[in-house]
Amino acid sequence: MKYLFTFLLAALPGVAAAQDIETPVAVNSTPPLLLTIVVLASAVACVVFCIQVLMLVRGGQLSRSWLVFTIGFGVLALSQIIVILVGFGVIPANRYLMPVLMMLMSAFFAYGLYDTKRVLG
Repeated sequence: MKYLFTFLLAALPGVAAAQDIETPVAVNSTPPLLLTIVVLASAVACVVFCIQVLMLVRGGQLSRSWLVFTIGFGVLALSQIIVILVGFGVIPANRYLMPVLMMLMSAFFAYGLYDTKRVLG
């Protein structure tokens, strides 16, 4: 499991970087800005909550799990910031960047759950 996770972390940025960057097109296929802001605020609140729990269990067996959850929520917040910046046309982004970030976030959450189950089980 550890080697598969390491392979995914190493391979995903290369896949995203190998694709061409497309210019933003005014297509209404993304969620409304208000929904993106709500998800961003929720992700930031979850990062703060995870950091508080991480400080509570610091040095314990569950600290690694909570660190992974914190990183996962950080990736979610980063992806929402990128969605907002692309929506305003501040930065151009590859169309594969968001799925890669969401897959990375899901991998962090899955590994956090796996590690929590391993420690508690």
